[in-house]
Order: sequence, then C-alpha cells, then structure tokens
Amino acid sequence: MVIFLTLIPLLALASGFYLYRHDGKREILRFDVVHFVYSFVIAPVMFIWIKSFFFFVLSKEIEPPLSATNLFIIDTVLSTFALIIYAFIVIHSLTTSFNRKMRKDPLHDLFEHTEYFHLWLSHLTMYIGYLSLFAILGIGNIFFPLEFALTKLQFYALFIFSAVLGTVQFATVWLSNPGKEKFMHIMKLSFGLFFLLHVGAYFLYSPEFTGKMSVYWVSFGAATTLVLHSLFAVRFESLGKFFDKFKHPHWDFKYEVASNKKRQEQV
Repeated sequence: MVIFLTLIPLLALASGFYLYRHDGKREILRFDVVHFVYSFVIAPVMFIWIKSFFFFVLSKEIEPPLSATNLFIIDTVLSTFALIIYAFIVIHSLTTSFNRKMRKDPLHDLFEHTEYFHLWLSHLTMYIGYLSLFAILGIGNIFFPLEFALTKLQFYALFIFSAVLGTVQFATVWLSNPGKEKFMHIMKLSFGLFFLLHVGAYFLYSPEFTGKMSVYWVSFGAATTLVLHSLFAVRFESLGKFFDKFKHPHWDFKYEVASNKKRQEQV
C-alpha cells in the first residue's frame, strides 16, 4: 500500500513533465491537449491520491486512533481545500488554451470560443450529468430499497417536492438558453430519455408506492415534470413568462452580441 501511494505522485509528476513538451500542439474538446490532461486526468488522480494518503496516515499511523467524526471533519476540510485548488487548475488550463489560440491567430474569435465552453460543453455536461446521476440514484433505489416507512401524507408530499424539483431543474435549463434553440432541443431529448428510463424501470420492476422506493418516485416525478414543462413552456406564453421572470438583467447579452456579429458579417 505504501509503495502504491508513493508511485502515484511520482508517475503523475513524470507524465506532467513529459506532456509539457507537447504544449500547444493538439486539442481535445477545444482545450489544449496538455492542459486537458492536467485538468481532467492528472489533477483528479492527485485529488484521490491526497484523500487516500491522508486517510491511510490518519487511520493507520496515528496513535491513539482518531474517531470517525474527527476523520470526517479532517477529510471534509482537506477535500474542500483540494477542490478549491482544482478549480483554479481548471481556470488556468482554460485561459492557457485561449492564450495558445490567440498566439496562433490574433484575430481568433474568443467570444465564440468561450461560448462553446460556457453553453455547450459546461452546460450540457452539468445538466446531462445531473440527470444521469439522478436516474442512477432513482432506478438504483429499486434494487436497494430504503429501510424506512412513510405515512401516506409524507409519501404524497414527495410528489409535490418532485414537481418543485423538476420545475427548478427546467427553469435552470430554460435560463441557460439565450437564443440557442439547438441547446434546448438537446435538453428536451435528454428529458424525454430520462423520463423513458423511469417508465421502463416501472414496467420492468413494478416498484411499490412506499417509502422504500421514495428516491425512485421523486426522480420519476421530477422526470415527468421536466417533460411536461418541455411540452408546454413554449406553447403556453404564460408559463414561458413565468420562467422569464427569473432572468438576470444581462441574460440576452451574448445573444445580442452574436446577432450583431452575424449581421456585420452579412454586410
């Protein structure tokens, strides 16, 4: 175990130095390939290594041993600090990718480049990843029932909660869509797939209407709400206006910039 924990940072350091010589040569998802690996391979591996190393030391090497509560507190503080550092690593990698592009082409469309990261890459990854995680938890609840009971009132309250949750989820996506209809189409398809997964699980496994399956029913309720909003938010102006109330003052700025740029190119 000690040898394994020692090798990981050495291999990460060696691979980082080796990759640096290829800086600026290729791209992955419009990231410079070197900084993509730094951000999404080496840094996450090091994050897991740090947690594993400190857990090993704190749980095995310290006498008297720390309590579970103390281990949890230390791990939480350490993880928070490490995640903050990781966020800055990603920021550095992103801005470095911009810098490499500007060096090659001073007239590079930086606005379009940032919009790719902002709308397509980050939003789609966050929202579809969130839906996937929710589906895993919900459908997984069928195979791993919870060990607690709910009254009828509490159980029905879960459906109200799931409707609110689905509404908030849809509003978040709606407010991320300034003039990008393709983005909304992709998200609506994702909502539909999310819903169909739950419907399929229902017909295959017939989960009970009990507290043991509460995570599944919350997830199913949220999926149903997402699909309903997708169908009616555009058709009913009042519903669309309701979601529009939550827009910030500069919500459509990027859309206006893109439209003006397109008009200038046509002229």
